Amino acid sequence: MEFSPKTPIPSDTGRPYRSKRHPPCDQCRRKKLRCEADQGRSCQRCRTKSSPCSFNRLGSNPLPQIEPAPDSDARYGRSEQSSPVGVNRYTTSTTPIGPESVINYDSSLINDPAGDFLLPLQSDFHLPERPTPQAIQTLDLLKGVSSQLIGASGESDPWLLRHCKFDEYGFLLFHQVHFRNAGGVPRDEKIPVHFLVSADELYDAAKETTKYPSITSRRDQLNSLVSPECGKRLFSLFMKFVFPTLPVISRSNFGLTHLRQVPEADMLQTIPVLLLAAIYASAQPFIKLDEYLSVLNAYATPPTDQLWRIAFEMIMEEIHTPHLAVLQAGLLYLHKQQHGSQSAVADSPFMWSFVGMLVGLATSLGLQLECRPMGLPAWERRLRRRLWWALYAEEKWRSLLMGRPPYIRQDEWDVTELDDDDFCIDTQVSSPDSQMQSASCAPQFESFARLACLVDEVQHRLFSLRAAQRLSSDFPESLQTARALLAKLKEWYSHLPLHLRHQENSVLLSNQSSCLHFAYILLEVFIFRALLRPMVRSAAPPRLFEEPRDSLETMVDDYIAEIISAEEIDPVPAIDNNTGNAVLKAAENCAATMLRSVLRMPCDLSAFWFSWCRIGFATVSSFMMLLVVQAPSKEHAVRARGLVDMWRQALVRNQSQMMDLALVRLNGPHWMGLTRNFFLPNHVREAVERSDQ
Repeated sequence: MEFSPKTPIPSDTGRPYRSKRHPPCDQCRRKKLRCEADQGRSCQRCRTKSSPCSFNRLGSNPLPQIEPAPDSDARYGRSEQSSPVGVNRYTTSTTPIGPESVINYDSSLINDPAGDFLLPLQSDFHLPERPTPQAIQTLDLLKGVSSQLIGASGESDPWLLRHCKFDEYGFLLFHQVHFRNAGGVPRDEKIPVHFLVSADELYDAAKETTKYPSITSRRDQLNSLVSPECGKRLFSLFMKFVFPTLPVISRSNFGLTHLRQVPEADMLQTIPVLLLAAIYASAQPFIKLDEYLSVLNAYATPPTDQLWRIAFEMIMEEIHTPHLAVLQAGLLYLHKQQHGSQSAVADSPFMWSFVGMLVGLATSLGLQLECRPMGLPAWERRLRRRLWWALYAEEKWRSLLMGRPPYIRQDEWDVTELDDDDFCIDTQVSSPDSQMQSASCAPQFESFARLACLVDEVQHRLFSLRAAQRLSSDFPESLQTARALLAKLKEWYSHLPLHLRHQENSVLLSNQSSCLHFAYILLEVFIFRALLRPMVRSAAPPRLFEEPRDSLETMVDDYIAEIISAEEIDPVPAIDNNTGNAVLKAAENCAATMLRSVLRMPCDLSAFWFSWCRIGFATVSSFMMLLVVQAPSKEHAVRARGLVDMWRQALVRNQSQMMDLALVRLNGPHWMGLTRNFFLPNHVREAVERSDQ
């Protein structure tokens, strides 16, 4: 049966079938509305609106025109009056927003992909309506709201939300809580991505629980510490020394170009206070390189601690309604320099807990998902990808260096590798020269991000709980695993740009490559450290007892301790000499390479260094001590002892607080004497005592 436009449709039937004899007009076809026209005459809808009515058949459903959404020109702090279309619509409101806000389509017309004919439908089956085209719009800069990812197993099912009717900005609006479709997904093997967008006022009570009291506004407090003129200079130092190693801000979002590397004073006032305070604080170590700031702070203490305090307090407050700025400030806070006696103290458990909080924040913001297909501005996609890799590297290095189980699982993220496009600056006119300048800071961070993947593999295959338990007494498997990892590490090095590779004839490493080379050799140290574990059998554990003990038991224990010779508790080699000598020689070469690398570093470490490198230097001290204690012969012991002595000289020579912890870890066992702190074989004891004379 063929339904005409005027034929009543029973409630239990499907959509009416329209043949080519009664096609809709072009206007109704474009808008996907029911067309009531008889034999080619003007339809009722067009006559009512006094608009032209044509039947030229537009083909395959052209998309409706949509006003451009805010892109890279969007800025922090834009007022509601100046916000473009699509931003103010989603600010908080006391008026409930109901289903009428969603665009509804007439479902009577369903075109085939070619647009040549209309498909007849069965009465018991309804094809889904074609979704509204979605404009690209920022997710991070919407005023008065914050967003969090709806996970695959969350209480709001993403596979249910994919059936929702989102408007032209990707929103499904409710009262103070909205759903935002990410746009561009799902694709093949990609899950539907949606965000829960909530009014900030809903979390006011939660913010009070973690808010620090302040007499003045945070902005006024920051301006009283750093004047606008000093702020511009600090920002310039940040861009020169910190950004190339840790590119966690968006230059396009701050109005920067290749010719303008510092934002205007009024733009500084629109940057979120917690992020601006962290930027200023991160630049403080380099003020001596600015003529004006060096003179200004010659007789006054820079407000570094106050700036970091502002950043931290606001992070803890804004964590309830986070934006990317909270994560940006948190990443910079992780690299807060330690001063005074704190530089020689290991990180407290707070630091690892803080890393976990940032990982939780990033995953709530959806940074673990590939965002290139999403309907976000280009600058926001680039920033999200760089932030993810910066956090990923931070978590992987600290997990390995602190011996903690990682927070980030390999099967819970799908962000692709960084490339030059992730470091571009938005410009009105794109040229080859501008693209080259945009990518100038890319190679170092790209290489560092790829190295972080190897850090994760080293931790998982050699130092995770199960792997360490299995391999600590299995030298063949340890050697096989180490060889594979060393091969991958060498392959990573072979892909480094020439200007980042170590030059044998160079006297000093460049500031840009020093930190990267240290990380590379440090990863080698961890691999050889794992190889040294199964090479010597552990001594039997001490017998446990409970207090109090009687006098007879004490006398027996003392007598046993006297009659047991030192040789009986010496570490016993667990492998043959040939294999052991080869591995030990390679491990000693690795230690010597690290020693040469540190000697070639600038004495003041004037470049920006990741704060976890402080733990890395201490790790090298422990590695060199291990070479001494486990030396299987006097020859190896003498060589290892020489490396330890030269390592101490290199640490003292550098005079950097970054190396204070390494010096403490090295000098601690020597203070009371190695023979009093370690069970040493006779040949090692002789080598140590000879060097002490």
